[in-house]
Amino acid sequence: MVISISVAVIAALLFIITIFAVAASLRAMKAFGEAQKLMEAVRFQMAPITHDLAQILNHVRTIARAAEHQIEKVSESVTAVRDTARNIREFEALIQERIERPLLDITAVLSALLKGGKVFWNSIRKR
Repeated sequence: MVISISVAVIAALLFIITIFAVAASLRAMKAFGEAQKLMEAVRFQMAPITHDLAQILNHVRTIARAAEHQIEKVSESVTAVRDTARNIREFEALIQERIERPLLDITAVLSALLKGGKVFWNSIRKR
């Protein structure tokens, strides 16, 4: 009798465990089915997204190349401006050396001659 009760308890426990295992298996199969549907939806949506990302990356590459070329042009422009400023300074120094100084010397000589002429004229007039 104890053995038959033990066998009955074991059988009942096995039946309950089997029911829970079947329920868990059904839920797992349903979850796997949902996961499979989700994976299919993601796979269909990944192709356009991947295509769009590839286009965006190509545009970014193009923009980066254009920016690189523009940076080179800006660098060349800055160098050209520096060279122009240096040339202007050299031209200014050349003008000062060749034109301004001789003009100042001529002006000083003419001024001295005029003053000397006035003094000479005044001294002749007074006599």
